[in-house]
Amino acid sequence: MHSQKSSIAFHDSSPPSIDATTLSNDKCCGTLPSARLRSDVGTHRSNHAQFEKFKVSFPAYHSIMIVNRRIFSSLFTTTRSYQVTVVGATSEVGQVLSLLLRSLPLITKLVVHDNKEFTPGVALDLSQIPSPSRILGLTGEDTLERALKNSDLVIAAGGLSQHPDISEKALLTANSQFIKSIVSKLGRSCPIPFVGIITEPINYLIPMTAEIMRNHGVYGEKKLFGITEIDAIRSQCLYATENNLKANDCYVPVIGGHSDKTIVPLLSQAKPTVEMKEKDLEEFTIKLRNCDGMITKAKRGCIPNLSVAYSSFLFTKSILDALEGSPANIHAFVDNNDFGTSYFSGLVNLDKNGVKEMVRYSEFSKFECDLIEKSLQQLRKDVSKGRKILELA
Repeated sequence: MHSQKSSIAFHDSSPPSIDATTLSNDKCCGTLPSARLRSDVGTHRSNHAQFEKFKVSFPAYHSIMIVNRRIFSSLFTTTRSYQVTVVGATSEVGQVLSLLLRSLPLITKLVVHDNKEFTPGVALDLSQIPSPSRILGLTGEDTLERALKNSDLVIAAGGLSQHPDISEKALLTANSQFIKSIVSKLGRSCPIPFVGIITEPINYLIPMTAEIMRNHGVYGEKKLFGITEIDAIRSQCLYATENNLKANDCYVPVIGGHSDKTIVPLLSQAKPTVEMKEKDLEEFTIKLRNCDGMITKAKRGCIPNLSVAYSSFLFTKSILDALEGSPANIHAFVDNNDFGTSYFSGLVNLDKNGVKEMVRYSEFSKFECDLIEKSLQQLRKDVSKGRKILELA
């Protein structure tokens, strides 16, 4: 079967038009460039004055505005460009994340990859959204290396989702193979991109990924992230709800790992400060740790793809901001031995090289100290098991 290419172009002054009528139904959707965003920088008052002074007709006035916008756009458009690749882009999380990433102006090329035959359709759907970035959809294991090539950030969003009907063994087997297929191709990329993993279970897969990268001689501890921002934003919203506050005004750091036995919300560090009884602390922690299950049950078996995708969008934005040299931080599960676990989750400060440092806290409450100790015991087991998955996968 011969693959057919398609190209969808968005022109400056006309609606989207399809340059080719056929789409690939196996390998590649083709590069789908979209319209450039024009800056609205311009002196609207001066244009209005010209209109009043010379009584310019509306079509002529409209032409003046377009010329002004094009001139100023060329002056203020950033010269930096970043490619982001989403592997597992047709998953429930992957599709929503790809949609959100179309709005990030720092992304000039978005690559969506999956082994599903409808991946080109997802890319085509995304191409209908006005964005400064080009979109490329690739299908199949043999196109994965091409998808990763020249990427600044690779996000793993595929594999099986955690579900009561899926055993831990089945989950680990499928998802370790998914991550392994990506990492084995990363060894051929130069330089090595940032890697963010959404695929569960993060407590196991990050240590496993690090071992595979070490075996390929490409491990960079500052560039590998388990995306745990979802724990922080859930904690933020839950804290606001419990205390009748606005979520945007609240902040609750979360440390530990990324599972129902290792997530530790630091309510003693929460802002604004609210006095909570130990019973309330226990109930809060249980609710936070069980969010996945509660949402899946409420959605009749569907995973919390919307909030997870949004948290991954925040992660991507922070990484790109750091690459631009701007101050950035994000909650992530990274290489960190502060508690003797080799890997740990918390608020991470970023720079253009990746992890700069993890934010440290002091003066924990007794409840938090007990919770941290129990979480560390489980996290050590998870990390050890994650390293051994490589032998079994």
